Amino acid sequence: SKVILYEASNTIGGRCFSFFDKKLGQYIDNATHVILGANHNVLNLMKDVKTFGLANFLHDNNISQKFWHFKEHILLSVFNTKPDEVCAKLVFNLLWKLLPFFPKKLNVFYSQGDLSEKLITPLTHYVDEFKTGYILKGVEAIENIVKSLIFNKDKVEISPEDKIICAVDAASYCKIFNKKNFEFNEITNIFYRTSTPLTLPQDKKFIATPQNTTDWVFICGNITAVTISNSENLTSNKDQLARSIWQEIRKLCGQRAAFLPPYKIMRYRRATIKQDKKNNSMRPYSALSDYKNMKVAGDWTMKDWPCCLEAAVISAKRAVK
Repeated sequence: SKVILYEASNTIGGRCFSFFDKKLGQYIDNATHVILGANHNVLNLMKDVKTFGLANFLHDNNISQKFWHFKEHILLSVFNTKPDEVCAKLVFNLLWKLLPFFPKKLNVFYSQGDLSEKLITPLTHYVDEFKTGYILKGVEAIENIVKSLIFNKDKVEISPEDKIICAVDAASYCKIFNKKNFEFNEITNIFYRTSTPLTLPQDKKFIATPQNTTDWVFICGNITAVTISNSENLTSNKDQLARSIWQEIRKLCGQRAAFLPPYKIMRYRRATIKQDKKNNSMRPYSALSDYKNMKVAGDWTMKDWPCCLEAAVISAKRAVK
């Protein structure tokens, strides 16, 4: 059999990849991706993964690893949705996956400009042919069988023995196949390049800051990466946003606010679907689509599961099976 991947962008990896940023002068990830030890489906696909220990939470200038004291912050970070709006089934399945709470399950790995190298590149060996810049516009079907895929560049005929896995994002899928669209929440990522690596309290490599606008700070060599969940209400002025967050970071490190270093802001307006009861109910129960020869995959297709890399991998396995 032959596997052909039609990718809408010019970068392999969908919504997780690394790239060289000219302004910063080095590789960064499109976002800082966090993987827990319990996410064994993702970890089994990755190479040379070293975890950075348990999550650290800063509260009133004290660092704690007692995650149960920071339930709301964890819910916001995991589901990118206001804690009081998160669907209860999602929370239940998250707890079920983490139980029992062994430290190994809660250990954190986060990407440091190396996500493509550790996850995407190893997977390319399973693909026979790549076609980038192919944006799916629609399909032609007869009696619930897809006969052709219509891309912006070409029309691809589908033979009877061909199998299709459609892994487009939720918004594109709803538009292409005329489905009711989801509500979405934004995630903002900011990357700062400093001359020397910053030092977080107690020399931690990453830290959660529930009392700040910044939700998480990650040290990646001389890159300091910031993640802000459910960030729709942030100012649209990039320089103003970068300065205000930089002031938070300098204060966190116990330093006076210095000049603003080179930075890169990446805001994803549709980073995840809103993971409340209403939008969760609209997600598929299985990999089945309206067409017999096409299955669906993607984190948003996993009803009752958080939208994350682990859910994306599980959905892919389900679709293949």
